[in-house]
Amino acid sequence: DVSPKGTFAMRATMGWEGMTGHLYLSGTHEQSNGECKKYVFTQGRKIKAVYGNYSSLLALCDGWDFEWLSTEIRGLTKSLNDVKIHQLAFGKSHTIALSLDGHLFVWGDAQYGQLGLGGTITTKDHPSRLSQLDHIVFSSVACGGYHTAALSNSGGLYTWGRNFEGQLGHSSVIAPVCVNEKLNGVFHRPKHVAAFLNEKCKQVACGDKFTVVLTVPGEIYSFGEGQSGQLGTGRCTKVFQPKLTLASDAPDDIFVEIACGWAHTLAITRAGRLFSWGFNQYGQLGVGDTKTRFLPQQVTPCMPVMHVSAGGNYSAAITREGRLLTWGNACHGKLAHAANADTSPVPAPTLVESLKDMYVQSVACSWNNILIFAPTWVSGVYPRCGSLSGGGKLHVFGSGFWESDDVTVRFAPLTEGRLPRAALGTFDPETGVVSCVLPKFSVTGEFAVEVAMNGKHFTTNGTPFEVFVAPTITHISHQEIRFDQTPPVHLTLTGDKPKAHDRPLIKWIPLNPQFAPIQVAGAYGSVEVTPSKENQEVDPSDDHIAKFSIVFAPPAFNPTPSELVPCHLQVSFNGQDFDLVQLQGAPSPQIVYFHNATITRCTPNSMPLNDKALTVAIHVNQMFDIGALVCKATYREPHTENAPWHRVATANLSILSVKLDDQIIVCTVPACSEWAVHTIVPEGDQSDSEDNTCQKMADANSSSTPSTFPFDLESFQAQVLVSVNGGATFLPPIGGSNVLHGYSHGTLTDVSPSSGPITGGTVVSMGASHLGFDTDDALVSVEYDGDLQTVPSFVRQAVESAHSIVTFQVPSFVPVDHDDNIATAVQPAMAFNPATIRLALSGTSFGESTVPFEFYRNPHIRSIEPQLAAPGTMLTLTGSYLKSAQWMKCKVEKADGSFSAQVEAEYREDKAGPCYKVELQQLGAIADGELRFYVALNGQQYVTSDFAKFNYVDQPEVPLGKDDKRKQH
Repeated sequence: DVSPKGTFAMRATMGWEGMTGHLYLSGTHEQSNGECKKYVFTQGRKIKAVYGNYSSLLALCDGWDFEWLSTEIRGLTKSLNDVKIHQLAFGKSHTIALSLDGHLFVWGDAQYGQLGLGGTITTKDHPSRLSQLDHIVFSSVACGGYHTAALSNSGGLYTWGRNFEGQLGHSSVIAPVCVNEKLNGVFHRPKHVAAFLNEKCKQVACGDKFTVVLTVPGEIYSFGEGQSGQLGTGRCTKVFQPKLTLASDAPDDIFVEIACGWAHTLAITRAGRLFSWGFNQYGQLGVGDTKTRFLPQQVTPCMPVMHVSAGGNYSAAITREGRLLTWGNACHGKLAHAANADTSPVPAPTLVESLKDMYVQSVACSWNNILIFAPTWVSGVYPRCGSLSGGGKLHVFGSGFWESDDVTVRFAPLTEGRLPRAALGTFDPETGVVSCVLPKFSVTGEFAVEVAMNGKHFTTNGTPFEVFVAPTITHISHQEIRFDQTPPVHLTLTGDKPKAHDRPLIKWIPLNPQFAPIQVAGAYGSVEVTPSKENQEVDPSDDHIAKFSIVFAPPAFNPTPSELVPCHLQVSFNGQDFDLVQLQGAPSPQIVYFHNATITRCTPNSMPLNDKALTVAIHVNQMFDIGALVCKATYREPHTENAPWHRVATANLSILSVKLDDQIIVCTVPACSEWAVHTIVPEGDQSDSEDNTCQKMADANSSSTPSTFPFDLESFQAQVLVSVNGGATFLPPIGGSNVLHGYSHGTLTDVSPSSGPITGGTVVSMGASHLGFDTDDALVSVEYDGDLQTVPSFVRQAVESAHSIVTFQVPSFVPVDHDDNIATAVQPAMAFNPATIRLALSGTSFGESTVPFEFYRNPHIRSIEPQLAAPGTMLTLTGSYLKSAQWMKCKVEKADGSFSAQVEAEYREDKAGPCYKVELQQLGAIADGELRFYVALNGQQYVTSDFAKFNYVDQPEVPLGKDDKRKQH
C-alpha cells in the first residue's frame, strides 16, 4: 500500500529528477489508433512529467528534453538549448514554459495578449522570455483557450490574455459587465490579481474561458464564464471577480488539488474525496448521469483519489493505490478502455483494466489523446526478509519493468552510516517480476529495495526489506511421534525473530523419497524462563536464555504408512527460504521419527525364580534409537476392594546392545530379589492422617507376606516396558508379547512317545507341573551315555486337553557315517541305556526334574513270504532288530502313495529267529499291485527297506497252490 504522504513525496521527487518507466497512449495518435498502447520511443529514458491540453501533448524526458506526441515546432529545441524547462502549459494556440529558475518562456498566437509580450506582438514562432517580470520567481503556470495564469513562489497570482468573460479576475467591482468587457477585455501584460493580495494561492487551473484557484488554506475560488456551471457558484453567465466556490468542511480534510476541462471542474480533498461541477453532457463530472451541475457535488461512490486531470469533456483520476480511473467523452478511445469499446459517454469513474496492474503516477489529457506515465515502481517484495548470509532468491513486484541486460536491484540501508548492497537482476516478461539472488550483508537491519532497469536510475519508493541473523535452535520437544498422535511440536530458539514475517513455515522432509515433503504453518510463542535451584534469580543480561518458540503440527500422512518414516525438518523465517533444523551443538541435522513401533516379542519370555539375572532380547517393530531408550519390567500385585493396598515391583533393565537392523534390544533383567518394591496407597486413603497412614503401612509390613520380590509367589506375570523417549511414554505390545513370566522349576511328568530310534527325529510331547504359559524359548536337554545335546522346544496348550505340553524333537545319537542298512541277515534287537531329559523353560536354566526316554534301532526287514498275497494270506516278515513295542504301528502302502492301510503285526520268536506275522484283510482292488511294508515301533516314525515288499491281489483268478498255503503256515 502506498500512503498519501509517500505518494506526494514521490511525485515531487519525480518533478525534479524524473523516473524511468512506461508511457501509455490512447486516442487518435498514430501509435494508438484508439487502443491503450505502450509508447516505446521513451523506454529507458527518465520521464519528468507529462503535459497536455487542447491539441498539444508532450513528455519531459532526460533532464530537459521534449518528447512531442503532437506536432513539434521546428527549431524549438534549439531555441531553448540552454534553458532547463520545468513545466509547460498549453492554450488553444499558445504555449507557456516555466524554467527551473522560475522564468517564463512563451510562444504561439498572441491575438488576445495571452503571451504577455505587449499589444504590438500578435504571434511568436519561437520561445521568448517574459522579461517584464524578471524580479518574480514563478512556481507554476496554466493556460486556458486564450488566457494565461501563473503563480509566484510567494503565492501571488498573475493573469493575462483574454478577459471578455472575466477569466483573468481583473475588473472594476463597481462597473457593470458591459463596461468591464470594454475596458478590461484584454490584458497584454501579466498583472497580479488584486483579489488575492492577502491570500496565498497554492494552485491555479484554467478551463477554456474560466479560471479556478486553490488557496493555501484549501479554499477554491473561480471566475470567468459560468453559463455551464463550471464556476460552481450557481447559474450565471460571467463572473469578473474571484468568488468563493467551495470551502473545506473539515479542517483536517482541506482541498489539495484542482483540475479544469473545457467547461467543468474537479477538486479533491486530502482524504481523497472527489468533487465536480459544470458541463456534463458526456458524463465528465462522474456523478452517474449527464446532467449539468451548477454547484459542487461529491462523486460517490468513488475510491480515494490522490490526483485529478481533465481535458476537453472527459476526466481522469489516480487512486491512492496508483490505479487509473477515466470517465466522460469516450470518443476516439481516449478513455483508454477496451479497444473498439462503445463510444457512449462513461458517466462514472471507471478503472482502466489494461493498466490495472500498473502503478500510474501521472496523466495528461488533450482533446483527443490521453498520455499516461507508469513509472518503474516497486509495489512489494517477496520474501520481505532474508538472512545475513544471503543466497536466497528475492522477487520484486511492481510495474514499469522491461526486458534489459542491466537490471539491478539495490538495497539501500535505512540506517545512516551504512553502505548499500546491490545485485544483478532478471526480468520475466511472462510474470512481470524482477528477481535476484540476495547478496551477502555485513549488518542486519532494514533496507529499501530499489530497482534500476537500466542499471543506473533507481526507483525512489523503496520497499522495506529486513536482514536478520537466523535464530539458533536449542531444543525440540519431540524426536518421535506415533502416526495416530498429533501433539504440537515446539522448537525453542535464541536470538531475534524477524519482524517482517510473522508466520514461520515448517517443512517435513521424509528421508524415504517415496513420501513427499509436507509443509505446515507455525506460530511464534514465548518461552517462560525459570530460575534454577542453584540460582533463584534470572540474570536479564544472559544472552543464552531462550527468547521465543515456534509451535507447529506434525505432518498428516494419508494413508498411514506401514513402515518407519524418519524426517528431517526445515524452517523458514521468511516464507520462502528453508534451512535444515540442527540443534545447537548437534553434529548433524535433527531427525524426527514417525512410527507405529510396538513390542512384538521377548526372547525368552520367562525367567526362573532364582537369584540370577536374565539376558532378554526385546523385539520391536519399526525400531529406532534417538539415544533415549528406557527398558523396565514391572509386576503389579492383584488387589480387591477389601484389600486395596497392593505392591508393585519394578526393575530397570540394563541395555547391553541395540541392533537396529535386527530390530532387537538386548537387556539384562536383574534377579527378582533386586527388583524395587513400592506399596500403592488407595486414592481414598490419601486424606487419612499421617499417624493412620503410618499404622496401615506398619500393618502391611508386619504381614506374613515377604516384603521382597517375588514375595511368596510360585509364578508371576510381569510386563516388559520399552520407551524410546526417555520414559515419557511406553510402546504398546502386540497381544501379550511383552509379558515376562516368572516360574519355579516343577516336575516333568511324562513323555509321549517314550521311545524312539537312536537316529533321532522323534517328535515328543512332554508334560510338566509348571507349564503355566506358552513360550517358544524353552530348551530340552537329552543326555545319553555321557553325550548331552540340547534342542529347542515350545510350550502350547494341548488340543485334546486343557493342559500345556512341551514339544521337541529328539536329536540323533549315532555317528554321522552309521548306516542301519548294512546289518546282517538276522540280528536281534539291541538294548540301549535310557536317555535322560531335562527342561529349561527360559532356555537358560534347567530344572532338576528328569524323565527317561528309550532308544532303539529301527527294524530292518530282509524278506516277506509269500510274495503273492490275497485277503486272508498270512505274511511272515524276517529281518534284523525286530521287536515289539507298546506304541508299535504297521502299514502297507504303495510306492506312489496312492494307497495306504494300517495292518496288525504280531511279533514271534520262531526257530528260525524273530519275525512279524501279518494276516492281510481284504484291502480292495485299489491295493492291487506291489505294496511296501512299514513299521513304527513308537507309532510315529515309520521305516521300511528295499526287501519289505510283496504283490497283492484282491480277487485272485486261481486259488493259491499247496506251496503257497504251506508258506502261509
